[in-house]
Amino acid sequence: MGFLDRLRDSGAPATTAEADRLALKQLEGRGADLTQPRHVLHFLYCSNEAAAQQAADEIERACYNATVDAPSDTILEWTVRAEGNRVVGASTVEAFRAWFEQIAGEFRGEYDGWEAAAKP
Repeated sequence: MGFLDRLRDSGAPATTAEADRLALKQLEGRGADLTQPRHVLHFLYCSNEAAAQQAADEIERACYNATVDAPSDTILEWTVRAEGNRVVGASTVEAFRAWFEQIAGEFRGEYDGWEAAAKP
């Protein structure tokens, strides 16, 4: 049995698209009106402070608030946390993910995903 088969059997989403769909379904299950803007967080990880700060600067140009946190005992890379109020839906999540993955790639980082408040 391959990795993806074990992942599917574990109940975890096998792809980022599946994870996004599941997160949207959970938001709707909590009563979220996905036509309304809500607080959204995105997370990127970079191997060094300079790359993390450059990624944060680029993210802020898109009207997000971005913070950079140094590595800790539990997170061994520099964390870029982006937050803002956005409409979260199937089309917007796909676009957000593509954009944040592009930013992460430009600065040799990794996009770790998003989370959103159920209530605006």
